[in-house]
Amino acid sequence: MFAKPKKIGKLEIKNRFVRSATYEGLATEDGEVTDKLVDFYKTLSKGGCGLIITSYAFIQQNGRAGDKQIAIYKDDFIPGLQRLANIVHENGEGCKVALQLVHSGRQSFIVKENIAPSAVMEKFSNKMPREMSVSEIEETIENFAQGLRRAKEAGFDGAQLHGAHGYLISEFLSPYTNKRIDQYGGNTENRIRFVEQIYKRSRELVGNDFPILIKMNCDDFLEGGIDLEESKKITNLLSNIGFDAIEISSCMWESVKRKKSEIGWKPTFIPESRMSIGTTNEPAYHLPYAKEIKKGIDIPLILVGGINSIDLVKEILNKGYADFISFSRPLIREPNLPNRWVKGIGSSTVECEYCNNCLMTLAKEGLHCSKKEKS
Repeated sequence: MFAKPKKIGKLEIKNRFVRSATYEGLATEDGEVTDKLVDFYKTLSKGGCGLIITSYAFIQQNGRAGDKQIAIYKDDFIPGLQRLANIVHENGEGCKVALQLVHSGRQSFIVKENIAPSAVMEKFSNKMPREMSVSEIEETIENFAQGLRRAKEAGFDGAQLHGAHGYLISEFLSPYTNKRIDQYGGNTENRIRFVEQIYKRSRELVGNDFPILIKMNCDDFLEGGIDLEESKKITNLLSNIGFDAIEISSCMWESVKRKKSEIGWKPTFIPESRMSIGTTNEPAYHLPYAKEIKKGIDIPLILVGGINSIDLVKEILNKGYADFISFSRPLIREPNLPNRWVKGIGSSTVECEYCNNCLMTLAKEGLHCSKKEKS
């Protein structure tokens, strides 16, 4: 099953393995693609994934999350992004690539004034965002759509809207962060209006054949936020709107539990990337959500989070709990993992130890597995 092709929209994916979007920290300070970033995707594309989703590209300057993040807010970035798409197509033996687009909203840690659906304190950074006006919402919708147009022009096979992890789309979807009383807030139908309008405007620019995916939270892990029942409503509506696939994840940054250490505030629990899979935390920690969400949608479901063995992959796919299996940390440690499993080589489990050291070293050194380099 895991080696069989399946379509996302009209795009055929050669197998069921997806590289989940993961911040690499390898762009220039201005967001331009670098040789290091191209080499990173060259290695990744050779690993056997059917689909690679890039890290998040910011669609306007006040939507930037952090340093050395890919940019797509103007046409000048298209040639560099084209290098990424080309390197995957040239080396991936049928691998497809989608660009992820984001506005970081209240979770930008470098812009002077954060904007959000509502003025709700962001407790991780202790910053209060400014509520967006309707004209700013409309401008941002247009900028997302233009970002998708640029992704298509750069040669990507599709694009994914980052609607998870507490960034702007996630903030509109969640009742925890969206306290608006106009057409963009209140009930579920109003809270998805922002992303629905992004989708509809994007379709006008890219046509009906270009796959548009979305990543969203199945649980915010915050009281008053998205939970399983709310995520079932949202995913059903997104499926009906026309999105080509949904990837489920979880948490906002203020869901993260931290403790003071000699190197500063160290994360001890991150719901979206849990540690010690198989000991402290159960494998496939989003699977209980997938089992329920899958029942209410008519499009492919992509499942990420602690899927640590080929036997678990087979079980999930064979039982129809998800259509694609998505990996982040295991492919940092072992980019060739899909090839190994498709060919039946080596261990049936991942090498990744789920220690999150890659997160701790990311800012200074770029994305890599420091433990692998020491072994």
